[in-house]
Amino acid sequence: MKPNILVNRYAKAFLDLAIQNGVVDKVLGDLLLVKTTFKENKELDLLVHQPFVSKLHKTNIITKIFKDRVDVITLNLVNLLIEKNREEIIDDIYDEYYELYLEYKKIAVVTVTSAIDLDENTTDRIVNIMRHKIVDKDTVQVRKVIDKNIIGGFKVNYMDYEYDASVVSTLKRLHSVFEENLFVKGY
Repeated sequence: MKPNILVNRYAKAFLDLAIQNGVVDKVLGDLLLVKTTFKENKELDLLVHQPFVSKLHKTNIITKIFKDRVDVITLNLVNLLIEKNREEIIDDIYDEYYELYLEYKKIAVVTVTSAIDLDENTTDRIVNIMRHKIVDKDTVQVRKVIDKNIIGGFKVNYMDYEYDASVVSTLKRLHSVFEENLFVKGY
């Protein structure tokens, strides 16, 4: 089975379980906590990924660390992944669960890239450009990205659609137009 299919199956099953238990939002935070804990503690990450450390020892350590900090179904997921020797996909499961979570909650994520930090009013006006592309979503979540390389203007991304009103893009278009030297000598 391909890793992305495996990750998707785990994430979908975990979302279904979270929906049944009414803890969809909580376990999203739990998965993020687990992911950041492994990322910030290299010794723990190394220990969990060592093949010579027994599964029982790994699950005991994980249980002691996360028992009072995460929901029981999150703890069971992490322990299941350790039991199945799939602890390396914890980060990927969080990422996939987050995408499924956004879909379940009907949240559209629109990325606005600009050269400077934009105020809320400007960001809202820019996002309104994308309103016709956002269907079947109740909420729009704006992700701001600052990229000095676009010089000025902005880019708006939603799923596979991009609206590019950046200065650097305009300059590139002008450059390609002027490369076609339409001037003919002699007139």
